[in-house]
Amino acid sequence: MNNTFFSIIQWKKIVYFILILFLFKFCFLCGYSFKTTLSFFDLGLLSISSALLLASGYLISFFYRNQQKKSKISIPLEKVKINSSYLLILGVSVGFILSFKIHKPWYGLIFILCPIAVILYSKNNPIKNFFSGIITSFLKPFAVLSLWWFDFPTNLSPSQWNLFFKLQMVTMLYVLISFLGNISREIIVDIINTNEDNIHNQKTLPILLGRKRAKNIALALSIITWVLIFSIAITFIKNRFIFSTIILLGNIPQLYYIYLLINASDIKNYKFLYTVNQFIFLLALASIPVVGYYFKHVIE
Repeated sequence: MNNTFFSIIQWKKIVYFILILFLFKFCFLCGYSFKTTLSFFDLGLLSISSALLLASGYLISFFYRNQQKKSKISIPLEKVKINSSYLLILGVSVGFILSFKIHKPWYGLIFILCPIAVILYSKNNPIKNFFSGIITSFLKPFAVLSLWWFDFPTNLSPSQWNLFFKLQMVTMLYVLISFLGNISREIIVDIINTNEDNIHNQKTLPILLGRKRAKNIALALSIITWVLIFSIAITFIKNRFIFSTIILLGNIPQLYYIYLLINASDIKNYKFLYTVNQFIFLLALASIPVVGYYFKHVIE
């Protein structure tokens, strides 16, 4: 039962999310003499609150979706609901502690409004569809933007504002690339689960349009992502270090992913694609310290 519970809350994604927050904090905010709102301890509180609320959200979504299913599941829905409530209360509480600690109690409203939105959406949209995949894909990169909002630097000099603006642009590019990659990955997951989703009357893209058209949409998004990454690499072509980093950690893996996607024809291929996608995500994480080093030691 514990294994089922941890699979529902998708703990690996939550761990990745926390790692991303600390990477962006360490690489893009620390070391530039920026005076920011959050200390690393405060970021820890933000991460704990966010992780608890994310876990609660996954359980809430699982609860409402499985109410519509007739098949038996390995964990009682009532227990899912109770655990979700506990995690939600803990998450909101930690969020309020953080808000008062940084002397911005009104931030506590965020930790209340977000769970309410998740509950209302899950309750009114119990059937999985393409739109729910887009929302899920958007929430993960949006969480990184929330870090900038919580930890926005103050009292910056003109030169620091210029550097901070560039760091924000880099972050926006990461967010956009992550968003497109997440949608493509969600489509691949839906293709893998097409038969099961069809049994439960889910309205995912492969069911509505067919696997081939869903694959073509994922392919188009992947190509757009590759073009975007390559365009970024071109802007740094005069700097061999950063240009090579983007090509090696971004363009080449993405090109390999596109090649596999073009030739994918069965579930086994798509499962391998999902694994490759996870590896590309890890390479993207590895690029964050490299880009941070570039801005700190080259641009400065």
